[in-house]
Amino acid sequence: MKVLLINPPTGLFIREDRCQSAVGDFAVSFLRPPHDLMLIASNIKDVADTITIRDYPVEKKSWNDFEKDLYKFSPDMLILSITTPTVYEDLKSCRIAKSVFPKIITVAKGAHFNLDDVNILRNHEELDIVIRNESFLTVRDIMLTKKLDEVMGITFRDSGKITRNPDRKFLDDLDRLPIPYRELIDNSLYVRPDTGEPMALIEVSRGCPYNCIFCLVGQVSGKNLRKRSPDLIISEIEKCIKDFNIYNFHFKSDTFTCDRQWVIALCKEIINRNLGIKWICNSRVDTADKDLLLTMREAGCFAIGFGIESANQTILDNIKKGTTAKQAKEAISLCRDIGIMSYAYFMIGFPWDTKRTIYDSVQFAVDTDPDFVDFFIAYPFPGTLLEKLARNEDLLINNNARGVKAYAGPALRTHELSEKELNKIRKFALRKFYLRPSYIAKALLRVKSFRILINYMREANRIFFKVLYGSK
Repeated sequence: MKVLLINPPTGLFIREDRCQSAVGDFAVSFLRPPHDLMLIASNIKDVADTITIRDYPVEKKSWNDFEKDLYKFSPDMLILSITTPTVYEDLKSCRIAKSVFPKIITVAKGAHFNLDDVNILRNHEELDIVIRNESFLTVRDIMLTKKLDEVMGITFRDSGKITRNPDRKFLDDLDRLPIPYRELIDNSLYVRPDTGEPMALIEVSRGCPYNCIFCLVGQVSGKNLRKRSPDLIISEIEKCIKDFNIYNFHFKSDTFTCDRQWVIALCKEIINRNLGIKWICNSRVDTADKDLLLTMREAGCFAIGFGIESANQTILDNIKKGTTAKQAKEAISLCRDIGIMSYAYFMIGFPWDTKRTIYDSVQFAVDTDPDFVDFFIAYPFPGTLLEKLARNEDLLINNNARGVKAYAGPALRTHELSEKELNKIRKFALRKFYLRPSYIAKALLRVKSFRILINYMREANRIFFKVLYGSK
């Protein structure tokens, strides 16, 4: 069987199940490799005749290029990664594929199908199978079975009938994860935004025990925290260094610093092996302490993303964040003192938000002065508590979230703020932070080479137009 795995040419999106945002809508953005597709490819390489991965948006390719590739590769199976905001556009790839090869098997993966699988299949005859979680295991089962009704975690069409099989359990032992098939992509396209050096994504853990009402992690990873063994993570890092000359990494996790002892063990192994790498990760503000951050910095951590969400305690309590603004302030201060860059994520537009509560976050960002910030607009992903709340209180705009870029435009209104007001406030927040003379001066002081200067100027130009014009 010949398999073609794609990110469809529907725009530059992060297509991780828990994070589905347009890359250009981040104040600070970087392209992430198609990690899930590479996992699938790695897990089927012994049962497929040929495997091809195409990331059309990153490769700056069009629908015409996709059609040409269909003729070139003549695939028996098409596998696409979708996002909730782009699901209908993404499925165009199945229509094109069926028009070229009517017998091709079309398969789609994405968190959207955890709830909207039957409806999508019913209304899109060009799609044969959808996968609900653990796609790298499921695709292999689809290829090896003669009876689709025995494959866990899929919904499929057979002779016009739609069947929804039982859910597949989350993978408990992450040491079973294969090393992604990086040989099938152009690794030079995925770079660290400041230096322009190639940066690989390495999955290190899954699961999050917390209860934030807007987050998809419970659906796509589960609440049980599972970690890969430090030795296996190191082996993957060493392969990246040896085979691809990659020394910069994004450690993918749902909450990297949840298990302090595991993080320390991983960092000490990196230090002991003298790998000379640089890496970024995410963290909760209540799981970062001085000794931990010092160990992370010594192991090469140069930036941490913190999901702060709000500086207003009422909002934090209502979204079940479980943190405080004081903890956020301390985490940012620690990073500054230790020499790790901090990237603070705020979210506006929750049902209870007012101009006052949002301004609390804006002023907090200015006062604490992290290295980078973003102000996202709350997005009601299907199945989240936020989506249920917004639907029950008639706050959804156009009755659903599809067609709205996640986090960049309002898909729900608040009790006091309209769609137009939220867009205006987001632009104000970004402008207030990034156009300060003190911030611009600090950013210039970070420049250590002409290449970094050029990259900073490119990003500054993009941010400048974003904060002035923003989302419409």
